[in-house]
Amino acid sequence: MMLPLSVYLDLESRVLAWAAGQRWRLQRTGPLRRGEWPLPRLEFLRDGVLMPDEWDVALAACPLFAGFASGQREAWSQEGIEVKFYQAPTEFLGFAQIAHTGPAGFVAVCRSLPGWDQNPAPDEAAAFARVGLPCVPPSQRNPEVFTTLAGVPGD
Repeated sequence: MMLPLSVYLDLESRVLAWAAGQRWRLQRTGPLRRGEWPLPRLEFLRDGVLMPDEWDVALAACPLFAGFASGQREAWSQEGIEVKFYQAPTEFLGFAQIAHTGPAGFVAVCRSLPGWDQNPAPDEAAAFARVGLPCVPPSQRNPEVFTTLAGVPGD
């Protein structure tokens, strides 16, 4: 049974508050960032990299989670909502946010462009500029958008 969106959004706000208490900087990523519903899980991108054992300690101590998958940066809430955490060094955060926001077809085209993964790109605007694109809002990200951008291959 799918829980209402409000339950997901409530958990998201509690995860963000918990992360801020850890002095982490998390951003929403994945399908919810594109405005899609229903969701398979909540997804977050962490600015900075932790070792797997550091993730395990943090997720095990978090009162929001009923359990976690060791070494996977995945947990599930008391309500049964799956939560996935991604991470990237600050200088690659923009590329990571594009990649984890998706969708896959859009990301595949971006990855084929010269300049992909050339740092610094601490935010999406910088990452899009590295590959010669204007910043594309998450809700408009699909492979077809490339047909409107001159010189960029589409599907």
